[in-house]
Amino acid sequence: MKRGGITIKKRRVSALLRDVDAGKFAIPHLQREFVWDGPKAAKLLDSILRGMPVGVVLVWETPKSQRLHLRQKYHVLPPFNSHNGKVWFLIDGQQRISVLYHVCKGDELQNAKRRHIDFSRVVLALADQDDGQQIRYRRPVDGEYVSLSVILHPQWRQKLNGLGKRKIERVRDCRERVLRYPMHAMFVKADLSEIRECFLRINTQGMKVTTADAIFTRAESLKLRDIVHEVREHLDESFKDIREEPILFALSAIRGGTEARGQVVESTIRKLDKAAKSDARLRKSLARDWNWLGPCIGKAADYLRSQFCVLSREYLASDYMLSMLGCFYYWNGHGPSRSQAEQIRKWFWATSVGSRYSGRDFNRCVPADLKYFKKLVNTPRFPFRYKPQVERVDVRKTQYAAATAITSAVYCMLLRRGPVYLFGNGINPIPIDRYSTRANRKDRHHIFPRQPLIGDDIPPKLYNSIANICLLVAEENQQVGSQRPRNYLRDLEERYNGFSRKMRRHLIPVDDDSGVWIGNTGRGFRKFLEQRTLLLCDALEEEAGIRLFRREGSR
Repeated sequence: MKRGGITIKKRRVSALLRDVDAGKFAIPHLQREFVWDGPKAAKLLDSILRGMPVGVVLVWETPKSQRLHLRQKYHVLPPFNSHNGKVWFLIDGQQRISVLYHVCKGDELQNAKRRHIDFSRVVLALADQDDGQQIRYRRPVDGEYVSLSVILHPQWRQKLNGLGKRKIERVRDCRERVLRYPMHAMFVKADLSEIRECFLRINTQGMKVTTADAIFTRAESLKLRDIVHEVREHLDESFKDIREEPILFALSAIRGGTEARGQVVESTIRKLDKAAKSDARLRKSLARDWNWLGPCIGKAADYLRSQFCVLSREYLASDYMLSMLGCFYYWNGHGPSRSQAEQIRKWFWATSVGSRYSGRDFNRCVPADLKYFKKLVNTPRFPFRYKPQVERVDVRKTQYAAATAITSAVYCMLLRRGPVYLFGNGINPIPIDRYSTRANRKDRHHIFPRQPLIGDDIPPKLYNSIANICLLVAEENQQVGSQRPRNYLRDLEERYNGFSRKMRRHLIPVDDDSGVWIGNTGRGFRKFLEQRTLLLCDALEEEAGIRLFRREGSR
């Protein structure tokens, strides 16, 4: 960077906010989106209130002719005003300045992680707090917590007319400290390559530069952030939070990329970026291909939901499975034939149960599957081959609330069987939308309730095993309460018809030899856990149509 290309300017928050309103700042294509949440916004304002340093704002100052680098969408600041003589591109500090602007406005928005933020909930506590944090993210309460948007409003005094003198003074002090706080802005004059490198080297307030950020930055002319957004537009709310890296992998794969490792994907896309700058036909070709990929990934999500009960991203063992199937739709030109669907069925369950897209298997399995799906397009009966990598005991060891591939596979299998109500006569299916998110644990029923098992010194890793879980609704879960299964299951058997069929749907063993009937709860539970694990594993292999688990003695 040339000597004299850096100027440090000190500007109060009030002046920076006027600059924002005047449309002086702009967001470049290489910049990430707004990702902060409410609590983090409150901590920034609390640091300012205390006079703590909050970091330098880095601005790339360019002539107005450089507006081609300006991002028009997916940012949360007012648009650049073309009447300004120069463009102030925010290279670092976008999150902080965006927070200051929206806290002042007191409005609402959704960040790039799809979290809702109500900036009117950034409030000043009118009494001292035990932890010392005076500005918090919570609901305003008259006379106790005042929104910063009110405090920073020009007519703040009239809006807070009912407060006593001491509280008014506390508010006044907060207002003056925030608006007069000196922010340091570093104005840099440099070429684009230097600015890209600056962005990648910056790590402010824990905002680590991800692989996706590096790709977006170094292939800025392809406007990949916009393309990723356009791909997500073809997904409904249940899949829209798919990570950026798997989408970038798919963009690379349909243009000849062969791997999913971040460095390799970045290398492929950088080569495309370099070639596209001087080749108008390539730019059109990329736009055509990538525009078609979005609908293909959308169709892949619909297929996973309809065929395997992947109700949302939470039920997907890996985001890369969605990308992989999207690539298949792209190459195939339409949905799978019956022969192709049979192989995809094997791939889905083997990849989920075998956790093939995680850990050390990721770099081996993803490229191999990419080649496989290309072959499947040309040879619809081309067999998917899988050598089991897990054992049945791995299912028993899986915790029901853990975000693992096996957990996802078991829930999808149970959903495909169609969970039914336990109480009442006949077989009455539970609406599947009750399980659209895995976050609601009230609809996950411990077949052996926790309380009696705790009394028998059964450790949490056993009673929270997914082998001890079935899908009920919260109301029936509460009806069962902490009863031992031999009590509530016997009652269900005597009161309602269809008991055996209900148990088969939920894969609960209730034959005479089942552990659920044993009087000693601890001994009965351990036997039941072994029996149910076998039932779950057999059901998973039945779904897949292939062997998923190692047999004893096989390695």
